[in-house]
Amino acid sequence: MKHHNLFIALFAFAAFSGCKSNSTTTPTTPTIVVPNVGTSWTIQNIRRDSLGTIKKTDTSIRVVAATNMQAQGFSDVVMTTETNPVTGKLDTVYLRYLPSGDISRLSIPSIDPQLPEWLTVPYYTHAAQAFNFGGNITYLGYTHDTVTFSATYVGDGSDTIAGVIYPTSIVSTSTWQKASSAIKDSTDLITQTNSFIPSKGIFGGRTVTMNQVNGKQINRVEQKVIAVDLK
Repeated sequence: MKHHNLFIALFAFAAFSGCKSNSTTTPTTPTIVVPNVGTSWTIQNIRRDSLGTIKKTDTSIRVVAATNMQAQGFSDVVMTTETNPVTGKLDTVYLRYLPSGDISRLSIPSIDPQLPEWLTVPYYTHAAQAFNFGGNITYLGYTHDTVTFSATYVGDGSDTIAGVIYPTSIVSTSTWQKASSAIKDSTDLITQTNSFIPSKGIFGGRTVTMNQVNGKQINRVEQKVIAVDLK
């Protein structure tokens, strides 16, 4: 079963008045930083089993491959690519850096690639997101697919990369999917804690990624960005 992470989004800090008053304060307009083509960040992946024992440590590099491209009805799409060090397969992620300061990510369900959806992660607005989609399918023997996605702002933080401290925004996301038919079904749960570095337009560490299929943990990864190459 192929798994897609609904990771990553954008955050820009909200500035508020330093004195108290009866007036309502609003966030400043965020500065949208879209990374240039060729920008990359190196990620250290620490893979653990269900008991927390480290089984493998490896690295992968995510690269901005294209900007201002057209995809699924939009022309402001950024494409990033990353080769999975375990499978050797190329993971392609499509993003939109929204005027609000959030990021929208094109998600393709594991079992139903006919139903791509743009999902927003609230790094700037901090507004909790929830979305459900699915329907009747004909794919890998399954006939019905249901996907539930949620994203919640956790708080501000920081990532230290090569000795440099970058302010970040942190969001927790969860994706639950059930594919079923008359003779079989499968459930897939992915939970992540993601950080974003707004000043560079790139993503920091994904603190913990948990992947469970049919209630059994199959993957637990701690990730840390260890190098950044800006173009």
